[in-house]
Amino acid sequence: MAYKQVFLSSTPLIKALGEANAHMMWAIALYLEEPDPEALASEGLTDGKGDRKIDFIYLDRDAKRIVFAQGYYAKNTTKNAAPANKASDLNTAAAWLLSGDIALIPKPLGPIIEECRTALAEGEVESIELLYVHNLPESVNVNRELQTAAAHMRKALGDGTPVRVIPRELGSSTIDHLFATQDSHIEVKDEITCPSKAFFSEEGPKWEASVLSVPGTWLHTLFTQYGDALFSANYRGFLGITKRRRINTGIRQSAEAKPSDFWVFNNGITLLREEGDQGWEDYPDRDICYQWRPDYGFDWLR
Repeated sequence: MAYKQVFLSSTPLIKALGEANAHMMWAIALYLEEPDPEALASEGLTDGKGDRKIDFIYLDRDAKRIVFAQGYYAKNTTKNAAPANKASDLNTAAAWLLSGDIALIPKPLGPIIEECRTALAEGEVESIELLYVHNLPESVNVNRELQTAAAHMRKALGDGTPVRVIPRELGSSTIDHLFATQDSHIEVKDEITCPSKAFFSEEGPKWEASVLSVPGTWLHTLFTQYGDALFSANYRGFLGITKRRRINTGIRQSAEAKPSDFWVFNNGITLLREEGDQGWEDYPDRDICYQWRPDYGFDWLR
C-alpha cells in the first residue's frame, strides 16, 4: 500500500501521538480533507482511559455532521481482517454520544458530547458518521457490525429523524484509495457513455462545458453502480446541503468571487473531467452519440 510508506515517514506526527493514534488521525484527516492531522487530533482525539469507546469525535459545523471513530492498529499486517468486536464498540460509543450521563464522562470528552447534543437538538446536524479506522483489509464481518451499530443509532435517534447515519470502514484499501485520489478528487475512471447529444457548449478562461439532457434512469443507474464516489469532486463546497439558504449563499459567493466562472458553477448536474483535450466523441452511426473518455475521469456532482 503506497499510503503506508508516506504515513510512516510522518515522523513528527508519530512522535507526537504514537504510531497507532497517528495512523488513525492521518487516515481521518485524509477522509475529512483536513491538511493538518495533528491539529485535528487536538480537537477530537480522546483515546485513553474513560473514552467510552470513542477514540475520536468531531463536530464539523460547516458540513453539518458529527464524525466519531474507533481505531485499531496492527503491527502484524499479514492478518486478513481487523477484529470485528472493535467495530461493535461503536454501539457503546453511540449510546454515550446520544444519552450517556454527562456527569460520568471525563474531560475533554464530556464537553464535546454536550456540544454535539446541542447541535443535534437545534437541527444543526444533518449526518452522523461512524468510522472504524484500521490498517488491515476490509471485511464482511466488520461491515456487518458497522451496519448493526448504524441501525441501533438510527433507532435511538427516533423515527422520522432527518439525520442520516453513515457507517464507514476505513481499512487499508480505502485509505490507499483516499491517498491516491486526494489530488484529482475524481474517483470514477471508467468509460461512461452518455445517452444524449450536446445541445450547446460554453467556454471560460480555464474550462469548456457542454449541455446535455439525460434521463433520470441513467443517473440512477450510475449512482447504483458507483455510489458516493460520484460526488467526490464536490468543487462548489455548498453542494449536498439541503438548506436552501446555504445553496443560495453558495451561488452568491460564486458570483462575487469568480464571476467569469459563474455559469460552470451553477448549471445543474455537472460531469467534471480532469485536465485534457476535449473529451466528447461523436458516433453518428449510433443512438448514443457522446462518450466520456476514461483517461479524463467522470464525476456527477448534482
